[in-house]
Amino acid sequence: MKYAAARPPRPCFFACSHEAGGRLLRSLIGAAAIALIATLLLSFVGSAPASSAERARLRGQVSVSADVVTLGDFFEDAGPLADRPLFRSPDLGTTGPVAAVRVVDLARAAGLAGADAAGLVEVSVTRLARPVEAAEIGRLIAAEAMRRPGRSEDTGVDDLDVLFEGPVDPRSADVRALEPVRVVSLTMNGQTGRFDALVQIDQGEKTDRIHLRGSIVETVSLTVASRNIPRGDIIAADDLHVERQPRNRLYGSRALVDPKDLVGRQARRALRAGQPVVAADFARPQIVARGELVTVVFRTAALRVTGRGQALQAGAVGDLVPVLNPQSKRTLHATVVSPGLVEIAAPATTLASVAKVEP
Repeated sequence: MKYAAARPPRPCFFACSHEAGGRLLRSLIGAAAIALIATLLLSFVGSAPASSAERARLRGQVSVSADVVTLGDFFEDAGPLADRPLFRSPDLGTTGPVAAVRVVDLARAAGLAGADAAGLVEVSVTRLARPVEAAEIGRLIAAEAMRRPGRSEDTGVDDLDVLFEGPVDPRSADVRALEPVRVVSLTMNGQTGRFDALVQIDQGEKTDRIHLRGSIVETVSLTVASRNIPRGDIIAADDLHVERQPRNRLYGSRALVDPKDLVGRQARRALRAGQPVVAADFARPQIVARGELVTVVFRTAALRVTGRGQALQAGAVGDLVPVLNPQSKRTLHATVVSPGLVEIAAPATTLASVAKVEP
């Protein structure tokens, strides 16, 4: 009888059966594959935010106050490079276009690798400015004139009207300037009001100086007629208004009166449009005319008698006018009550009380 020699068993790193060893080997291979795939995914996912964070989007409209435009002005996420200048700003108060591709190229050359045009063709750049108008310059000249000797204490800046010889075009000043416009020098004639002024405007990198000539007129507020007002007209709300007129054209005292206080009054004399007026130019409207036949009412506490009379004088409500009795030819004084009606009130009778006299 022959015997076959037994084949020696395959080596096993762990004390296990052949079937168990196969399962373990397959598990190890699967785990390695999963780990490799996970590493690749994490590498991809982790790199995406980094590239997104480095992306800097270009703005379509840019507004600046400085004389240069920086990376931070052009791009939303310029990071530490935000203060890096790229272009000079346009002139004060103006707007200019710049090609988007040009901005992106300069930004990348400056170190902003993630600069992105964001689909833009050009960028609009505006240089902010503070407007300086003729009215502001005139007020500054008036304020400087107030410092000159000879001005009365009751005169203010608003009482001085500055008239320039020619038109004063609007200017632009730097919005960052602490004193955008100021009067450098002022010479003036106290009698004629003529002046020469040198005005300086701060435009940031440069200064604009303007030489101006004109006159300074002291004015006062007056109530004037808005239209030609005939004598006897009743004043309406739009018949009078307040305006400023040169003080040197006034004759006598012209105290300011509120036009609202004169509405409903009657003009005592004819007034021209633009003519200054005073309260004495108006009176309460006369509702009873001289020579007019009126109804006369005699009134006592217990009696009321009505008759007819002729007013010998015109009068307004509350005026005491003489009235002629056509029959007796006697003249009495009556108070005007309403149109065509006057009243005579009997004097009140005072009764004296009799007190007991002590002996």
